[in-house]
Amino acid sequence: MSDRVSGHPSRSRLASRAALLLGVLGLIAGPAAPIVGAAGGVTVTTPFPAVVAQPGSTASFKLAFTVPSAQRLDLKADGVPTGWTAQFSGGGSVVDGAYVDPKAPPEVTLAVNIPKDATAGTSTIRVVATGVSGADTLPLSIRVAAAAAGDVTLTSDFPELKGPSTASFTFNLTLTNGTPTESQFSMDATGPDGWTVAVKPAGQAQATSTVVPAGGSTSITASVTPAPDVAAGSFPITVSVSGAGKTVTTDLTVTITGTFSLAASTPDKVLSTTANAGSAKPFQITVANTGTAPVTAVTPSASAPTGWTVTFAPESVASIAPGATETLTATITPSADAIAGDYALTITTKGAEATSDVAIRVRVETPQVWWIAGVLLIVAVFAGLYWVFRTYGRR
Repeated sequence: MSDRVSGHPSRSRLASRAALLLGVLGLIAGPAAPIVGAAGGVTVTTPFPAVVAQPGSTASFKLAFTVPSAQRLDLKADGVPTGWTAQFSGGGSVVDGAYVDPKAPPEVTLAVNIPKDATAGTSTIRVVATGVSGADTLPLSIRVAAAAAGDVTLTSDFPELKGPSTASFTFNLTLTNGTPTESQFSMDATGPDGWTVAVKPAGQAQATSTVVPAGGSTSITASVTPAPDVAAGSFPITVSVSGAGKTVTTDLTVTITGTFSLAASTPDKVLSTTANAGSAKPFQITVANTGTAPVTAVTPSASAPTGWTVTFAPESVASIAPGATETLTATITPSADAIAGDYALTITTKGAEATSDVAIRVRVETPQVWWIAGVLLIVAVFAGLYWVFRTYGRR
């Protein structure tokens, strides 16, 4: 039985009515939204798009990229002023583009080198990143100012040290990097001819350069060894440090007080004498200043056997100039009961700055008076015998 006979509409008519109903509903609700939204584009950003730099320095920008899917981005810097240079770097190389993965974006830096003769003012450079998903432009502002990079300073705890020429001197210095970028600094030092001057980072034996972070500081030591024959006086030392486009110097001073040295001996260099027990024996001692500075308050003393006495004239010398010699008289008196033989005593000449010792050998002999007394006694004995034999021999 046909649809018409049964009173029901045909299938084609039902389909038409349904399509008409959906059309009316579509007009009421508005256009249907697409099932998948449009893909996002390319963006390039930096944390600090406007910086201040000084002539002769480098302005650096760390770039970050956003992409909807992994793709290659070609990079270009537009608007670079004449005489300036701009280059992209990443992975240790200079690059013209980067492969950007949304899950692991690369690190790319734009370095803009500003010439030393750049004039003060603001310049705008545009970074253009182009990929299959689109392109984006990032404007960067660089304001050139003469004092923008901060300052580098080098100071010493004690700029002047004093001591003898035999001493070594160590200066402790502080290097401060007041610039906004981490920089490597090289070091050098100069001193008088014949002197040894070495400068290095504190705690490093061989290094001649150091890296100092922005706004940070580090310690430096300067070691100075004077020439062996240097005379007393003040001598300049200059330490210089170069880095961050700057060179700074500091002046140091080493004051040499001279070398202090005494040499005790005798006028004829004979270090021995003779003496009689209980009798005083004068003995001359020479004291020479073999250093390069005066030795003051020189006082002689002696270490002698028990019962002996040693006195000096003069008892002290106020000062002995470099190269000068003073003569002292030591009066040596062995003990009265000293038997004949060799004895040792030490004479010390001690100054405020130096000391010298000399060993003296003293031979104690029998006094001549006893020899004479012995001879006279023998003569008397023989004379007495002669008298006895002559007087009583005739009987």
